[in-house]
Amino acid sequence: MNPSVNTPSTIKSSGAAVRGPTTAPDAVLIAKDGRTITDHTEIAAELERDLKLGLPLEAKARHVFVAGDIAQIVLDWSIDGTGPDGKHVHLGGSASDILRRGADGFWRYIIDNSQGTAVRQSA
Repeated sequence: MNPSVNTPSTIKSSGAAVRGPTTAPDAVLIAKDGRTITDHTEIAAELERDLKLGLPLEAKARHVFVAGDIAQIVLDWSIDGTGPDGKHVHLGGSASDILRRGADGFWRYIIDNSQGTAVRQSA
């Protein structure tokens, strides 16, 4: 199975619960301010903030590197459209994510870094 099968490009902004099965139990999320988040409740809240907009998440993989059961995916992503409040929304970046293939064959995020190498301001 190619790790891009269950990356954000296949997920529409319908709720963080959709993302849950694709996140490993020991996963971390790198927040937009550069913090490493390990608490799964906080990870879900971070993801939910963007997903609750109800807008499609578009993603295009630039590179997929696989070594056994570990993969790095570099992809450009965006959420673009009119939000629930009627305001224009444009979010995006170039992600650099690390995934691990489980015994069940599914790829799960272990490092979710949606902004890749972007310079970030500390919170």
